[in-house]
Amino acid sequence: MATKKSRPAARPKAKARPAPKASKKKERAPVQVISLTQPCPEEKFFILANGKPLKHVGELADILADIEDHVFKHHVTADKNDFANWVRDVFHDLELARKIVGVNDKQELQLVLYKHVARKALGK
Repeated sequence: MATKKSRPAARPKAKARPAPKASKKKERAPVQVISLTQPCPEEKFFILANGKPLKHVGELADILADIEDHVFKHHVTADKNDFANWVRDVFHDLELARKIVGVNDKQELQLVLYKHVARKALGK
């Protein structure tokens, strides 16, 4: 008597995976973007080491050539850039903050700021 070859057992079908659970992350309030060329709220003005308040990024760009070197160096060192922190924290412009965080020259910073503000104004 001939023996029948047995067929391999069928693989069990994969069980359906449960739908992913809803994220339990806290929803953040929408960030209010403040224009780089319009004054921010007074409590968020940047106060330079010489006491002069800056109301917006455009104003910073405008006065950089006139800021005394010791005042600039107070805010921008190899370890910190107060201007980048202000842009990030007040204006919520992470792109600009990243661009200026490593800039430690007044003229270069001024150029980066003017280019960025102009690009934003053109909607690019």
